[in-house]
Amino acid sequence: MTKVDVNKFAQDGYLVIENFLNAKQCEELKSAAVSLINTHLDLKTHPKTIFTTYNADKESPVSDQHMLDKYFLNSGDGINFFFEEDALNKKGELTVPKENAINKIGHSLHVDIPVFKSLTLGKEVQDICKDLGMKAPIIPQSMVIFKSPRVGGAVTPHKDSSFLHTGGTELVGFWIPLEDATLENGCLWFIPGSHKDPPTIFMNRNKENTGCDFVGAKSKIYEAEDKYVPVEAKQGSLVLIHGNVVHRSHANTSDGSRNAYTFHAYEGHNADWGKTNWNQPTDRGTFVQLY
Repeated sequence: MTKVDVNKFAQDGYLVIENFLNAKQCEELKSAAVSLINTHLDLKTHPKTIFTTYNADKESPVSDQHMLDKYFLNSGDGINFFFEEDALNKKGELTVPKENAINKIGHSLHVDIPVFKSLTLGKEVQDICKDLGMKAPIIPQSMVIFKSPRVGGAVTPHKDSSFLHTGGTELVGFWIPLEDATLENGCLWFIPGSHKDPPTIFMNRNKENTGCDFVGAKSKIYEAEDKYVPVEAKQGSLVLIHGNVVHRSHANTSDGSRNAYTFHAYEGHNADWGKTNWNQPTDRGTFVQLY
């Protein structure tokens, strides 16, 4: 990163770095994700877990919410599959082919799958963390987000730090489109400068360890439609996302997918990764310090 890049990220709360990966690397990541669906996802036994940023008011097509909450809470140190809401009917049956029904795969790709591990823990990512002044960056999670054609749902406005609590140290998202991210297929939208205010709502693991609850309320900034800026990004670009910046994406209304690989790094020096975080370290070692 140049000094101009660092200053722009500090000013806006996000930054696009083009040509971070080449087309071949992107295709390798996409192929690895599809392979996981084909080899690890058994529809007969797998819970129909739906992922949404915030609890929706819609009627859920899945009845056993306790089972789904438990599945999510235990997903931090393994390879897990989450479905698009519009890919399931009220009986929990798929309405689209399996490969188009997945919202995301998470959350230990950076440890368990070599092609994701080498990228996430590699020198290029380390150099960016150093450029941002991070002393002891830790990778706690990683995901492939599919945003499949016609069923890839909208992601509501949020700050990543509402979901990953570091006790005030820096949190940075690394978001890499494996296909061009456009207005039609659901590119990211940001409110520039909104990272300068801390989050006012948090997703907390409950004391019983049976699920998560939202505490607090969304700031009015989330509703400031005139402040959102669309950020289209070419395949292989890197979008850096400050943990406190407000961002969202619309549904994919196109006939093509919008696959992306994303992970987070947080400053481990003086961090307080509290027990309220949904994702907790385990003996599998999926919280990886980069240097």
